[in-house]
Amino acid sequence: MIDIYLITGFLGAGKTTLMKNLIKGFENNKIAIIVNEFGKEGVDGKLLEKKGMVIEEINNGSIFCVCRSDMFVDAILKARELDIEYIIVEGSGLADPFGMPKIMNILEKLSPQEFHYSGSICVVDSKNFYKVYETAVAIKHQVQGADLIVINKVDLAESEEIEEIEKTIKELNHHAYIIRTSYSKIDDFDYVYKLQWYKPDMKGILIKKTLGISKYILKFETVDIDELKDWLKDWSKEVYRVKGFCKIKDVCHFIEAVQDQIHIEKMDEEQKENFLVVLGPNKDVIKEKIKSSWSEKFGTAIDII
Repeated sequence: MIDIYLITGFLGAGKTTLMKNLIKGFENNKIAIIVNEFGKEGVDGKLLEKKGMVIEEINNGSIFCVCRSDMFVDAILKARELDIEYIIVEGSGLADPFGMPKIMNILEKLSPQEFHYSGSICVVDSKNFYKVYETAVAIKHQVQGADLIVINKVDLAESEEIEEIEKTIKELNHHAYIIRTSYSKIDDFDYVYKLQWYKPDMKGILIKKTLGISKYILKFETVDIDELKDWLKDWSKEVYRVKGFCKIKDVCHFIEAVQDQIHIEKMDEEQKENFLVVLGPNKDVIKEKIKSSWSEKFGTAIDII
């Protein structure tokens, strides 16, 4: 049977970095990857593409929503034809793992005894966990539905903060293993190999509507890297995550901002245009602040879609 792993975690927690580390851990196995992003423009797929194993990107909606679940099932069935051993699924920042049992039931009807759900690995951002915990229902569901919980970015948080987060997690989920990491690096892969899905009692799960999310795609001309950082600092704390690509001095760079943490690194592959995907609270005022901040700093136009 083909083992399926689901990776969850709120926006900017470190899911894609964990995916890269899992790929290394499974380097002696045949694996396939399915990437689900909330925005229209896919970023994570491009970051993992160079590994040569991304078989499907499902964008602009959750794989557990009616509008995307058929695509998710089709992608899994497609992977079966590639003679693989494992499927690793990176859910969107709002993915609800409690949708996975329904997907597995569908797969069992379409392709009996061919797929096994190993469980969910949830990545938690220890630096920003409580900033969105009370409003983002998705975080609670991701923690409650996890079989392994990775408390990430522990190098950026105080030990007291991490202890408090772990206490909160245990109140939500008493069965999952909990490990602490920096850069989503799992040192002992037995936690993954031996992962077992704990079927939840759905009667104890309070289903609520997830928080509203604004999605903006920013397109702009090439700018100086230091000025780009300063511009992001002006407003990135007011959104959940910024992610995309920018060509600087003819070299493609990956850009990511989570709160006040801004990360920029060079990429090997070619990127034809600059774009950033912004996910934040459902407030038009953020869109206006991005536009005015750009105009003030660069004096040129920026397209916000």
